[in-house]
Amino acid sequence: MRHGISLPELLLVLIILGGVFAIALPPIRTLLDGITVENGAQQIRAAHFRARMHAVLFGQITLLDLGADTIRIRSVSGTDTLLTWLGRGPAADGLTLSGPARPLVYSPLGLTMGVSNGTWHLTYGGASRDVIVSRLGRLRIQ
Repeated sequence: MRHGISLPELLLVLIILGGVFAIALPPIRTLLDGITVENGAQQIRAAHFRARMHAVLFGQITLLDLGADTIRIRSVSGTDTLLTWLGRGPAADGLTLSGPARPLVYSPLGLTMGVSNGTWHLTYGGASRDVIVSRLGRLRIQ
């Protein structure tokens, strides 16, 4: 008696596995898109927190530039603007960022100044999140 599997049995198993993967792959893709967008939103939240704390700790006006390619934190000292932190933007992970092109301006008290409110929209695949900054500097992710 010979042990092993025949070609029709192998083909049947491969067809069943292909059907299972075809059913399971779209929900997994949607889940991964949502995780990627949430990661980008948390990256913006961390930069917001970092800029706010820099303004409070050093007692300087601080600017936060949210760009697709880079996120910059600059401090204003008199008439000079110094780069204090530079990070990669959401585009490095394949995310699309849209929103106001103006920087967020933080006072030494940690509050935003001027026209610092805005909504930044992150998208990746079928998932999206809005990062909303109020005029007082509070941040909300929807």
